[in-house]
Amino acid sequence: MTLINAPVQLFYLLTHPEVRKNHALEHATIHVLEELVPVKLSGVSNPNGFIIQGVSDPYLVLQAAHEAKRRLLSGEKDLAVHPRCGTTTVVTGLVFAILFIVFSIVFGLFSFVNLLLSLVLGAILGSVLSPWVQRHVTTDWRVHDVEIENAELIIRGWSVHGVFVHTRKGDIKWSIR
Repeated sequence: MTLINAPVQLFYLLTHPEVRKNHALEHATIHVLEELVPVKLSGVSNPNGFIIQGVSDPYLVLQAAHEAKRRLLSGEKDLAVHPRCGTTTVVTGLVFAILFIVFSIVFGLFSFVNLLLSLVLGAILGSVLSPWVQRHVTTDWRVHDVEIENAELIIRGWSVHGVFVHTRKGDIKWSIR
């Protein structure tokens, strides 16, 4: 996530419930994969699924996605939160900006001390607030109505970009039995 596309992704997360569910599945899938493979992975979600970057085996990612869904639905809600999520960058930047403006108004001037204090407090508060924001704003662990369809290798040019996991909203069948 960059400063350029962060606002667009945040808008999608806030206005598209399926993206929040795919974001939760993306995080949970990364947690499952990182238990198996000692490598730092990343991902990006959209309404049609999510990309896992840093791994190139679609079968492994598909199995991890199914395991992630099973574990989320069995109560492991914390899998929907990931410490390296781009939400942390956005929250930290927002907290820094607010603190810097407040400190500049309160102390009446722009100063290096205000900047440094805002940076330090922004980093601390951002890392504390990010899991809460992920849990309540940018992810939704209730993925019972999401169907994982398939996974495909994404190749751009001569290199592997990642694995895209296709999802869709499934039909929920209710029964009185």
